[in-house]
Amino acid sequence: TAENPFAYIEDGDKIAKKMLKTEKVIEIKDLKVYNPRVKENIKLTTLGDLHISPLVSERKLEPVINQIEKEEADYNIFLGDLIDSPKDLDNADSRRLLTNTIKRSATIAPTIVILGSHDFVLESKSGNAVVANGEFWQELDDIKDVHILLDRTYQDEKMFFMGYVQTLKYYYNNIEKTHIEDLEAFYEDMVTKENLYKNLPKDVPTVGLIHSPEFAKDEKNVELMKEYNLLLGGHDHDGCVPFGLFNTKRGLISPKKELFPKDVRGVRTLSSGTDLLISGGIVKMGNSCPKIMQPLNYLCPMQMETVELTNDETYKDSISVRKRLVRTR
Repeated sequence: TAENPFAYIEDGDKIAKKMLKTEKVIEIKDLKVYNPRVKENIKLTTLGDLHISPLVSERKLEPVINQIEKEEADYNIFLGDLIDSPKDLDNADSRRLLTNTIKRSATIAPTIVILGSHDFVLESKSGNAVVANGEFWQELDDIKDVHILLDRTYQDEKMFFMGYVQTLKYYYNNIEKTHIEDLEAFYEDMVTKENLYKNLPKDVPTVGLIHSPEFAKDEKNVELMKEYNLLLGGHDHDGCVPFGLFNTKRGLISPKKELFPKDVRGVRTLSSGTDLLISGGIVKMGNSCPKIMQPLNYLCPMQMETVELTNDETYKDSISVRKRLVRTR
């Protein structure tokens, strides 16, 4: 250990992996959400925060895509932070793993993808944040039945989806002052993009995909997005609550290192009547996190959700949520 000061952390990581078999389980939350615009039930699968890097192997993600296949949804939705850093796309294995994951998803069902800050923000040594790898995301978008929604919408005969890319100001403006994103920056940018939130179709369900759900903690933003039936986000990693315990919406720690953050888990109905679901995510602590934090990945299960939109009035007054555990191997 004298030669490697992190050896005890690595040993602890191995012990945790053996004792705590969360890597062999996917926790799935099945939601039923009332929507009178639905003619026949529509099923979505949602996945957040893959954080692909050398830390995340094909062996880890293979069971996830196998489960997507078994769910037989109408649409598969990836909610951002697919990679841990833009630099990871320079790694041939990571690039291939992400591309193959999205390709395979698209053979199962139309696949809707948005980006999170880890996907396109590269922090330089000077402290500046820059956007990277635009050409790679365009290549993914060219795959049949893949729709990368970067400040744009996708509509077919069943559904309307919108994907919004939150700005660098939103993610980083408050980084030295507070443990939350700049909620005012969300409003300042979104209000200029009326095609993303105004005059939405009235004959199909409307779903907005926004990686960080923190924006919804400001009522001004909630009002702006009121034409959406459902908003989907990721980013919060289920609050890193060990074993996915409890039904509370409060977490243990947020991505901005806020302790015991509020409203970072599960589903809730906003004051506008719009429902907001925060996906628990696949990877809780990516390769860019301090090594001492990474064993949390073995305390917290991989998580995904299914959302069934239904016109069954049984679910009109409340969302049904059931949890199941699926063994991966």
